Amino acid sequence: MNILMTINLDLMLESLKWLLLLAAGTWFVSFIIEDVSIVDYIWSPLTLLAVVTYAYITGLDNPVSIALFLMVAIWSIRLTLFLVKRGRNHPEDRRYQVIRERNSPNFGYKSLYLIFIFQALVAWVLSSLFVPIFDSSSEQVWSLWHGIGVLVWLFGFVYETVADRQLHYFNSLVVKQGSTLNTGLWRYCRHPNYFGEFCIWWAWFIFAIPTASVWILLAPLLMSYLLLKFSGVGNMEQGITERRPDYQAYIDSTNTFFPGKPRKKVVDS
Repeated sequence: MNILMTINLDLMLESLKWLLLLAAGTWFVSFIIEDVSIVDYIWSPLTLLAVVTYAYITGLDNPVSIALFLMVAIWSIRLTLFLVKRGRNHPEDRRYQVIRERNSPNFGYKSLYLIFIFQALVAWVLSSLFVPIFDSSSEQVWSLWHGIGVLVWLFGFVYETVADRQLHYFNSLVVKQGSTLNTGLWRYCRHPNYFGEFCIWWAWFIFAIPTASVWILLAPLLMSYLLLKFSGVGNMEQGITERRPDYQAYIDSTNTFFPGKPRKKVVDS
């Protein structure tokens, strides 16, 4: 099969039904507990479930497909455990409270398609990055591109993990409302966790380059948009200076997304 301009849609459709099933089951739980924040817990498992489906159908029969499977599994498990730990014993996230207010009444029912099915469809589209790799795994041999992809993934994974831990530890200590973390990785950009995630998805693109498929560009470009404009930076910083008076100084001194030297001395909180 020529995967340069085509993609194995049958393989993708096989995964879609499982992703929708997981999304619907999670929605049912959220409906009972009246908290749609738990959709965040299935973000990375949705991607992993798609990869498990592709691996099950095509087989894990060489180092290329095995390495990709392990990278996605490790990323998904780590991120899910962290999000569960962070969200435990907390009320519904502010972002979802805003969506709930805008879509009331009957938001509980509307959230099935507004939040959960939408999340599943986004994860499904992103999973298109992995299809050419598994679909051609029997023809692939380990190359320099694969090695570079693994190294970039490792950098992004460690960067995101450290950033998450620094913020979680900081939030567990902060007493004064409105304090902003501006040390560690957070000194060099305001969203190092998102930057780490950005590196992970572009690492998987690099890993997929030997497939010579144009489809591998879709996922990293879409993820970059989500992180920078939709659910990431743009969403997190909307109205943040009103909630955190010290955040404007942080904006003035610190890069938004890509790490760099602070523009002026940051005063520790």
